[in-house]
Amino acid sequence: IRSSSPPSSSAKETAAQSAALLHKQAYLHSSLTTMSDVPGAFAAMALQQPKQNDQAVDSSSRPEDLSCPCCFRPGKLCDSFSPEEAPMNIRGLRVLMASHGLDAYIVPSGDAHSSEYVAPCDERRAWLTGFTGSAGTAIVSMKEAALWTDGRYFNQASTQLEGSPFTLMRQHEPNVPDMPEWCLQQGSKIGICGGLCTLQFSQNFREKGLELVPIATDFVDVIWGSRRPKVPRNPCLEQPLALTGESVSSKLERVRKELNGSALVLNALDQICWLTNLRGNDVECNPVFFAYAVVTDELTLYLRCLDRELCGNGLEQHESDERSAVLTATLVEHFTRENCQVNLLPYSSFDAAECAQRCAGRKVALEKATSTLAMAAAIPEERRILLDFSPVETFKAAKNDVEIAGLRKAGIRDCAALCGFYGWLETQLGRVGG
Repeated sequence: IRSSSPPSSSAKETAAQSAALLHKQAYLHSSLTTMSDVPGAFAAMALQQPKQNDQAVDSSSRPEDLSCPCCFRPGKLCDSFSPEEAPMNIRGLRVLMASHGLDAYIVPSGDAHSSEYVAPCDERRAWLTGFTGSAGTAIVSMKEAALWTDGRYFNQASTQLEGSPFTLMRQHEPNVPDMPEWCLQQGSKIGICGGLCTLQFSQNFREKGLELVPIATDFVDVIWGSRRPKVPRNPCLEQPLALTGESVSSKLERVRKELNGSALVLNALDQICWLTNLRGNDVECNPVFFAYAVVTDELTLYLRCLDRELCGNGLEQHESDERSAVLTATLVEHFTRENCQVNLLPYSSFDAAECAQRCAGRKVALEKATSTLAMAAAIPEERRILLDFSPVETFKAAKNDVEIAGLRKAGIRDCAALCGFYGWLETQLGRVGG
């Protein structure tokens, strides 16, 4: 029997509530859809879509059942979500994990360049866990959280993780599972930011039967939000020939000879510094700058210091653009003196598609320990040449006479500084002087 009159507002509300309840029950017993269906702060997309043989995902489930941990706003993390303690950080992370249908999520220590020492904006693992050592990997599942580190940091990690949700995993100790083994106990869908995961790290999991799911935008960055420290964009500094002992053109000639017609993509910052005879100060106590490099018949550099910085008003924007133009002109002069033609591009213009385009028609050499899944995403596996060490790393390790002399001078300065410090310390302890 059909009614000719429209349903009342109360009937509509009752029907909507019933549908929502049934919908929520269905959601609780199913996996979530991919991030393409997720609004707001969940808009990070996986670099690779699930394959046909992946676990089935219930397309009827909706992300609206998710809620922000701080205000329980449905569907996404609120703009003011700014956790200050590990439990709240983890709750936010698990919301994002659930929206991807992930069983666990990996947070490594390194940055997009596989650096051990990173800028404050890249201290994701330290921010999430409270452990500030230079080496360690955190993994969060839906029910557990653990951190792996080596023997250098057992005492520090034990102290800093006390009272937190994280269990310390003492790497290489008896009866301590490695990361793939632990993840296998959590499930089969393990996520990690593709820009932070090296090819070697991914291979280690693949050998244990786990295929990592690369995510484009790191979940920690989403949760960290506006509290995340500013990304450094400091100028590059010229390292003169008097200190390097070899020009950029000479280094490139040696590297290209070793490549034998293949392209080389670099993201290890120390290797890029050596190849270009440039230094920087984007990472404290490390003379490096943020960049990618592609070596073919030409050298292409993607420099973070050339990224356009958006300013609050026209005058500041003009001054910022002017500084960028001056920096570009200075770099052109440097490479002209080095007898080398270089394409200078903003760091933000580098991605998988750009990388593949620069290397079109060639085999591509990638260093397994530093190259990331994001870098290699658009390069077919049959065109990849995976290296234990790039030719730049090998050449950098063999010092020329000028570099050896520089090492000796630096050693003398270090010794003098240490002697001065030890003298001060002895005086403070009352062992010398009055």
